[in-house]
Amino acid sequence: METLYKGKATAIAVAVDGSEPSWEAFGRAINMAKLLGLELDVLFVIQLKKMGYFAFIDRHLQEDKEAMAQAVFTEAARRAEKAGVTLHKHLLESEADPGTAIVDFLDKARGVKFLVIGSYGRGFRSRTILGSTTEKVIQEIARRVIPVPVLVVPAVRSEPSAAAAAS
Repeated sequence: METLYKGKATAIAVAVDGSEPSWEAFGRAINMAKLLGLELDVLFVIQLKKMGYFAFIDRHLQEDKEAMAQAVFTEAARRAEKAGVTLHKHLLESEADPGTAIVDFLDKARGVKFLVIGSYGRGFRSRTILGSTTEKVIQEIARRVIPVPVLVVPAVRSEPSAAAAAS
């Protein structure tokens, strides 16, 4: 993880998991960072759940998650460079849930002006309005009294489009 900020807010954080709603949130975060002259912290969480069968299965799953994170970071860097925004990549690992890892980052960073997050991500879309990670982040920020406003970007598209993949 890169240096965490102290004092004045210098960045906008955005949680991205590679899903279409998270890329919509990323686009909004890029626009905000550009307008406010702030840098962008991209957060990707790897959940370290042990499957418990064999060590090689756990290692294979971990490698798949790390490859996905690198793909997301590569695409995020491409989009940020195109927009002229400075980007910092943060690969977060958690044995708990992704929401806890995101809130832990915000608690330690204390220089994030906003958190931008999609209304739901890669998990099961069993909820109508908010996904479980987004809901957890909002509740935990309020519980810990972390002074970071959260912008929840509603998912506009339900399936990735060819135009979004090309942008």
